[in-house]
Amino acid sequence: MQTNGAAVLVRGFVNLVLSQITVRLINFGLNLVTARLLSPEAYGLASVQFHLLNTGIVFLSREGLKRACQRIQKDETVHTSKVLALASLCIPLGACVTGAVCTATLWSTSTDDKEAQVQGTAVVMQGMAAFLELCCGPLYILAKVQLADGVVAVAEAAAIIAKGSLTLYLLKRASLPVAIALSWAQVAYAGVTTLVFIVHYLPDFYNWVRSPMSMPQAPFCPSKQVVLEPQPTADTAADAELRRRRLTGTAGAVGASDSGMHASPGNPGVALAKECLIDSGSLAMCWRFLLQAGVHLLQTEGSRMVMALCQSSYNQGVYGLVTNLGSLVVRTIFFPVEEAAFRAFSKPSSKGSEGEREQIVGVLVRLFGLVGLLAVSFGPSYTYVLLRLVYGQKWSDTEAPRALAYYCAYITLLALNGCTEAYVNAVADPRQLGQSIRWQTAFSAAQILLSFALVWRLGAIGLILADSANMVLRIGYSWRFIKTRASGLQLRDWAPSLRSCAVCALAAGALRECKIV
Repeated sequence: MQTNGAAVLVRGFVNLVLSQITVRLINFGLNLVTARLLSPEAYGLASVQFHLLNTGIVFLSREGLKRACQRIQKDETVHTSKVLALASLCIPLGACVTGAVCTATLWSTSTDDKEAQVQGTAVVMQGMAAFLELCCGPLYILAKVQLADGVVAVAEAAAIIAKGSLTLYLLKRASLPVAIALSWAQVAYAGVTTLVFIVHYLPDFYNWVRSPMSMPQAPFCPSKQVVLEPQPTADTAADAELRRRRLTGTAGAVGASDSGMHASPGNPGVALAKECLIDSGSLAMCWRFLLQAGVHLLQTEGSRMVMALCQSSYNQGVYGLVTNLGSLVVRTIFFPVEEAAFRAFSKPSSKGSEGEREQIVGVLVRLFGLVGLLAVSFGPSYTYVLLRLVYGQKWSDTEAPRALAYYCAYITLLALNGCTEAYVNAVADPRQLGQSIRWQTAFSAAQILLSFALVWRLGAIGLILADSANMVLRIGYSWRFIKTRASGLQLRDWAPSLRSCAVCALAAGALRECKIV
């Protein structure tokens, strides 16, 4: 049965926002206390260098597989076995990525002084934490495919509380170096995340192992999961009937003759085992999304990479504070919209609603455009006050207020790009996905070059400008793709009205004249 795309978008958005608000508020409070305790140099170590290490390993190993599993689902009630088989690839992939990233990091910082030895120990601990988190990657992907956002939210909230509490304890009470204290906290985060997913799925997994076909309500039951079918082939009617009988456990001697094993109603797992869990089409889709995940990592974290290479720890701390504070709105509101939109766009369109996806993305772009106008109009005038009240004079007297003012415009571009790229990733065919990856790679290369050019003169502000230019290019590409599927679409159909722009411009000018800081 087809699912209405708008209903999926609204339901997914509400669930994700409710879960994200709790998680992000907890994270914000703990980060706030941590930032007050640490110097800008130490905060830069946590928010730039260690963030890059963990995000790089986990994102490269898991994100592409998650997107592939979401994309290739065909129905709402199918085989979890195939989802887990595909998602389990993140563990060996994660082992390879962890080894490569940690080796490269240690090689780049190989010196004999005591501080470098502490840094090396911290890098190894961070890599272990990232791999531990990837060990529950298959269950995380399964929860995402099954829309079990509550489980993900509980895991993330519990992990953040454990990480933040241990960070504060070690910084205040223990005599450990800052790098080691932060690394132990990251290990705690990964351990709690893994534990929550295991505790949630272990009873169902145990029951499924005991009786694979008798648990219609269990998340691991083959009758309740997302079927990842092999690629369409020229099957005969007999082949289709044989596949159906295998899935229902009634293949009998016909199914057994192909494998040398006897399937029966009392032993349905034998017939099920004959089904191909990972087909070539699924692997090809995973490969495309893994490449796209690598490109996306360069696009989202390229600025941090440049900052880590070119700037001092002090400037890294300033940039880390601005991005963490500015992305609070993005992660709480805009990211759930992007996830819910991808789910809605991935659903097959019902008859008579072929243009529904284009209508949804149009509404989202117009809404984010209005929100962006408000952010650009009022945000820059209050950045200094916000930092002074929340983080104290130590941070308000840095470059952070000016950088945060520029970030107010950047988050609007982030939101617009998120919803338009969700549409592209959900509806593009394999050839179009490959073309999208090539263009995004070119955009990422341009962003990195521009970041190196601007960071020497403008510091953190230069990186934000380079990121903004990259967002504009990506939005332009997505707009061009959408226009090919929605004939007659014009930019003015989605842009805010001139009246709204004029009102926001007057408000921004009035605030600047009043010199509200």
